[in-house]
Amino acid sequence: MLGSSPPAGLVFRLALAVVLDTAVHILWKLGVSELPSPSPIPAAAEAALHQPLFLLVATLLGWQLINWLRVLEGSDLSYSQPITSLSFISVFVLSVLYLGESFDALKVFGIGCVLAGVWFISRTAHDSGAAGAIRR
Repeated sequence: MLGSSPPAGLVFRLALAVVLDTAVHILWKLGVSELPSPSPIPAAAEAALHQPLFLLVATLLGWQLINWLRVLEGSDLSYSQPITSLSFISVFVLSVLYLGESFDALKVFGIGCVLAGVWFISRTAHDSGAAGAIRR
């Protein structure tokens, strides 16, 4: 069944979810690269507490949680979660461009599969009304 277009607010919150998820993963990777390696877990945790990037990651994770709660207020989990998998693509692209990570045909194929999945999910209804049944 072809779903109606989602409300603009939901589209914005889903886009924000992708941006926040991408930022968290890229910044987390950059923060980890600044830690002494290899080190015992307690030493790594202490070093992370003094790394400003980890504080930013923690802040973004909090913002991500608040945004995700708002997303789920207006859409089904089975609709929203696959849409946010677009962050797999943005993380891949930014990792290749800015972190020097590898790029090969198999990864590109995987990205194509993610895009196809998101396209199919986006053709469905964003809210089936099932949340009302759960709250009862």
